[in-house]
Amino acid sequence: MTQYGPRRFTAHSSPTQEAALRRRELGHIHQGRSALGWSEDDYRFHLQNLTGKSSSADLDAAGRGKVLAHMSTLGFKPKATFKPFGQPEKIKWLWKKLDQAGGLRDSGDAALLAFVARTTGTSFSDLKFLPTAMASKVIEALKSMLDRAKATLRQ
Repeated sequence: MTQYGPRRFTAHSSPTQEAALRRRELGHIHQGRSALGWSEDDYRFHLQNLTGKSSSADLDAAGRGKVLAHMSTLGFKPKATFKPFGQPEKIKWLWKKLDQAGGLRDSGDAALLAFVARTTGTSFSDLKFLPTAMASKVIEALKSMLDRAKATLRQ
């Protein structure tokens, strides 16, 4: 079904996951309210008509799904909640600085991806697919290399 249709809960879903999903959906509801330009009265009207509740805090999973599905029919698309903190850009920036400091033989994209593969033990086709923890490891390695390259320039 749609993104906000009925869910199938599995035996391995935990209360923590359910709470995180609830918070995320409530956040999307409030994003939608702002994006659609609803006043407080408009918001309460839609909640009451769709779910019979006057507050999103009182909604169960099905109610939240109804509200979000209704908002999506009105043109609301939730913004992506995950943002990788600009880590791919920071990795590229550090790589460029390392090249400027004379710490690289090859400053190409293929060399950067090869370095990432050696550092993480896993190859990636693009930095945007690099998980946050691995990206942090690469960033720290590049910082260390940059410090060493700058130290050799001073000597």
